[in-house]
Amino acid sequence: MMLLVKSLALAVGMFLLITSVLASSNDQPPASNPMVSLPAKLRQIMSENRERFFPPLHPSLEDIVNSFVPRNLDEDEHYMVFEVLRQARSRHMAGRGYFAFMHAFGATVDFAASLTHEQLGKEIQFLFDLLRHGYDGYLYFGGDDVFLPIRDATLERLASMSDPLLVYSYLNDLLVPAFQGVIADNHFLIQHIRFGPSAHVPFMSEEFILRRGGGGFVTEIDRVLYKVIEVKGLPSPSLDGILPTLTPGGEFAWVFGLVTPDSGRDTMEITVRFEDAATNESHSRLVNLQRVDSPRLSTGSIIARHEIDGVTILENRRLSGSSRSFLPLEDRDNFLRSGYELRDVPVLVMDLRGNTGGNGSLASQWVKMYTGQEPQLNSLFAWSNLQVSTVASALMNFFTPFFTPLHLLTPLYPLTQESVIERPSERARARDPRFAMTGVSEASVPGSLPLTTSVSRTLPHVPIPNENFVIVLTDKNIGSAGELFVGYLRQLENVLVVGTNTAGAFLNGNVGSAILPYSGLAVRFGTQLNLRHDLSQFEGVGFMPDLWVPPGESLERVLRFVKRHGLQDNFGIFLRYELALEGETFNKPGVSSAF
Repeated sequence: MMLLVKSLALAVGMFLLITSVLASSNDQPPASNPMVSLPAKLRQIMSENRERFFPPLHPSLEDIVNSFVPRNLDEDEHYMVFEVLRQARSRHMAGRGYFAFMHAFGATVDFAASLTHEQLGKEIQFLFDLLRHGYDGYLYFGGDDVFLPIRDATLERLASMSDPLLVYSYLNDLLVPAFQGVIADNHFLIQHIRFGPSAHVPFMSEEFILRRGGGGFVTEIDRVLYKVIEVKGLPSPSLDGILPTLTPGGEFAWVFGLVTPDSGRDTMEITVRFEDAATNESHSRLVNLQRVDSPRLSTGSIIARHEIDGVTILENRRLSGSSRSFLPLEDRDNFLRSGYELRDVPVLVMDLRGNTGGNGSLASQWVKMYTGQEPQLNSLFAWSNLQVSTVASALMNFFTPFFTPLHLLTPLYPLTQESVIERPSERARARDPRFAMTGVSEASVPGSLPLTTSVSRTLPHVPIPNENFVIVLTDKNIGSAGELFVGYLRQLENVLVVGTNTAGAFLNGNVGSAILPYSGLAVRFGTQLNLRHDLSQFEGVGFMPDLWVPPGESLERVLRFVKRHGLQDNFGIFLRYELALEGETFNKPGVSSAF
């Protein structure tokens, strides 16, 4: 009997402890009395944003993606384009060698040189042929119905310009106006000039710190409690008018803010109507929102790992080496090994601010090392891959050394001997040995090869089990494969994204470059089209965070947030409590079984 009473008392005591902790998570704890576990409303935001992050499939997604896959390309014309490309590259590589060519690629254009109308006419024709046969955004942006009239109009305008024409004028007065407003792709460049859409930028004000109360938001003004009744003056389109954030002290709260296409402004004004909570008297105020920019961070370090106040921070600024090369094996090994070594850290801050991209497979492999499961690209984007064999391979190989040793296996330690890191050119050679011919300057036009494309099979999103708390720091300077890394991490359970939206530079991937035959201008574009499953705009918008925080202060505020809630020591324990209360069974994922 005594044993039964003791057991009952212990059970009641544990229930009260758990209930007290979870109930208190609805309120903001004072800094002097840190509480463990996350605020309930923050959990709700994370859950709702996860659902938005993986949107439902558009009912006609497959048909729409297939409509952007080129068909019936003229094979003779295709090989003619390839031969001109080969000759142009041969001329620019002559006598310099591959690495000297790569170092000078697109940087040795003589803008003061003059070209005749005959030369420029041939080059313009070649450029539009190159896009038609190698650019996977060609049909997405209108295909022949759009690009051929642009080509003809460009040639017509050329006839009215001076003959010969300066390369500078040819680029800025002829080519750039031709594509502006037509191509909205952040990976599309002509001689370092981008043609992406207007970026979405956040505006925020921390003059008023808002909290939940009375079924809405409340704030204190001159020691008087006010309700927020209405926010006016929002631009269209914009995101909300109130954004969740972390205060400078690490408190989870809300502030007035919005996200809107960039208009070049530094400030925006909105009108807020407040109501005195005691007297019900209302008044309106102008609130000045400040543009939130992302400071440029050094991309010199591929990976840096350190600890502050018991919290582990892993920085990753890029997924590629310097000068367009891939990461050295030692750096890749260290990066992937960090995923394995950090998987038992209760709180990990993954600092991806300024990650310029590179090899997306490294991001996928890091997640596999960390969780034991591989993330799904197809749950983030539906994609078509233009495998127009000769042109696409030649473009890809401009970024890839042709005569480096094959490193198909990278043994990190016994558990990862099956890890495979491939170079794009090696994958191309694996598909067809004749691709190797594009890696030699004197290569001739290859024999007949099929012109093929592939379309991804869209997979449903299945969360990857993760009992740790991962905080991902983001900013507008994250693009391309860096955004893919953010998307992969968002597939994990217990991930909080803090900062601002990413760049939105993923519409066309598998990027390669070519040099135009007479001017020497570099043209860069992708051969893989990536679309969000609901066909919503991603380019220039990017992935949104859970909490909007100025990137220059996000690390410091996150560390204060972690300390405030005692997460660095007890997150895993209280996660189990939360899951138990929800009637779930929690098992640590068997990482080793995945390798």
